[in-house]
Amino acid sequence: MTDDHSATAGSRHGPPLPGHWLRTAAAVMSFQLDRLLTKPRLAMALIGAIFPAAVMFAVIRTAPLERNMAVVMIYALIPEALCVLGLLVTMCPVVADELERGTWIHVAVRPGGRRSLLLGTFAAAVIWTGSVAFAGLLLTLLIAQVTQPLPLAVMFLGLIMLSCIGRAALFTLPAVILPKRALIASVGVAFVVEYLAGFLPAVVNQLTVSLRLRSLLVEWMAWRRELPIEMTLFVDDNPAVVQVVAVFILVGVLLAVASFILNRRQFPPSVEG
Repeated sequence: MTDDHSATAGSRHGPPLPGHWLRTAAAVMSFQLDRLLTKPRLAMALIGAIFPAAVMFAVIRTAPLERNMAVVMIYALIPEALCVLGLLVTMCPVVADELERGTWIHVAVRPGGRRSLLLGTFAAAVIWTGSVAFAGLLLTLLIAQVTQPLPLAVMFLGLIMLSCIGRAALFTLPAVILPKRALIASVGVAFVVEYLAGFLPAVVNQLTVSLRLRSLLVEWMAWRRELPIEMTLFVDDNPAVVQVVAVFILVGVLLAVASFILNRRQFPPSVEG
């Protein structure tokens, strides 16, 4: 009886079972998504989905757009702008919320709690922002009335998901390093890394999501032969599968670094309060 009791206690307080962190990360994801389903958040999501369609409507009222120009506008408005803005408000508070509510200590003492918090919030941010962006895409394609909208919808769905997972992973670093200033730090990272460094020539700019997305857009739209020679400097020549794999490698590295930092960060009680 004593041995059975000891075994039970050891299983309770010992290392988590294989797959435990996946279940807890899924629980965090579900919790974070439930938190987003409030009237203010839903109103913000609706505004975000309508925004690119409203811009497209204003443009086509001024002058008709040919298909390629409409595609460029949709790319700038949704995978680049809308996805980044959505991730800024969903990914950045990953640690700051726990500190503000005073619940960080409960997360920190649980086996795998920090990693589950990070990965669960990451998944929730990607799902929420991707859903808003896809709704905005459908509205924008409806307003733009481009020819062959279905292939464009499939292409942009891929770009949206890559943008979301890539930028969400990027924003994990400022979120765990400077949780109280995560939003400001993430805006700076997005501006410097994705938009300033993202427009350096491709040979010195292999670590940005923006390069991969631009290269995929050019590849999938078959624009490579039509690009002016000076524009080819800002597009990677590798095939689409290489661009996709590069994004996933970058995401894995960023999440591993963020998890490593978060597991070793200690926040004093004064910060928690």
